Amino acid sequence: MSTAGFFGRLVLCVAVGVSAAYGQDQAPQAIPTYSLEAFEVNGIPIPGAPVQSVAVGPKDIITCKIMLRDWSPNGEKLRAYQVKLDDATYASGDVGVVQPVDFQMNPDKDPNAFIDESDPTWVHRGRPTIPLVDSVSLGYRWLSVLLDPYDGPVSDQDGKKYSCGTVKLTPSPNATGTFTVGFVEDPFTSSVISTESVQLEPINFERLTVKVSPEAKWRRLLSSDPPSGAVDARRAGKGDSWDKIRLTFNCDSAGLKPEDLVVEDGSPNPPKVKRLDAAGSEVTVELDRPIRAGGWTTLTHKASKTSTRIGSFPGDVNGDGRADSEDVLTMIRALNGSETLPLHRSDVDHNGTLGAGDLLAVLEVVSATGGARTR
Repeated sequence: MSTAGFFGRLVLCVAVGVSAAYGQDQAPQAIPTYSLEAFEVNGIPIPGAPVQSVAVGPKDIITCKIMLRDWSPNGEKLRAYQVKLDDATYASGDVGVVQPVDFQMNPDKDPNAFIDESDPTWVHRGRPTIPLVDSVSLGYRWLSVLLDPYDGPVSDQDGKKYSCGTVKLTPSPNATGTFTVGFVEDPFTSSVISTESVQLEPINFERLTVKVSPEAKWRRLLSSDPPSGAVDARRAGKGDSWDKIRLTFNCDSAGLKPEDLVVEDGSPNPPKVKRLDAAGSEVTVELDRPIRAGGWTTLTHKASKTSTRIGSFPGDVNGDGRADSEDVLTMIRALNGSETLPLHRSDVDHNGTLGAGDLLAVLEVVSATGGARTR
């Protein structure tokens, strides 16, 4: 049976009436409410998330969750839910669209619209269910039905929000203006079903406001030079070790400050950021001294929690965590041209070129360490 057919049959089977529990004299404190809320932009947590308004740039990726709250105005248990995005709201701004990432490119298995059953806030977490996401539909639909109709959770009517699904949205390259992305506000399309197979009404719907502007910046670290995981095999104190790192971000790096970065090397006194030189999306970080020999140094962009890690391990030419005979053999292969190594792994004697002195330097390190692990 197709996903769309399943949704249609579910609604026909379970939407049998409207709860008559709302008396004229006793209005409920709160009613079931669906909301679309943003948690991250480009993998960077949004301060104060979840939020229902976010400012982003074209092509930024917004991770959103569909949240449900207060579904038990009269003690009802949640048997099933179904909710659908209104694709007509994708083009609600001035120009362009805000829509799911790679919209309709992978309708059979779309990684940008899903139900995370491990999410501690998932409303049916820990219960046997049939969770489905229909990404063939232009609006996308999320559905979950409990296999045990009497095991549904009850809301405390305290405004606490629970996840029903995740979607990643992105503005098109030409997008500009304020977009209001929301749901199909039809209770037979976006519905809440109780244990008694009764469709709860009324339902509130809260939309997500996305302000798209080229000036919006969500900075995250993409790469570095030296690259993350690189090992400096040169002997410490014999020349220039790494005290500069070039970072590449996903947007203009102008405005980045030393206090936006954290340097850690496992010691109580790691190097400090002395200076930043920005050029477009790249910034060269100058430390007040070379990184510590015999350990890893991690440079982290605080806001995005993205980082790069480089190490200084003298003699560890092949980067396997030891300075031993294998490094001697690697250096021999580099000298005879059968293996190519970057200079920071081959110029062990710090004279600026690969030569016999580097082989002697590796032999000296291996002899001094006895082939012990460097890390």
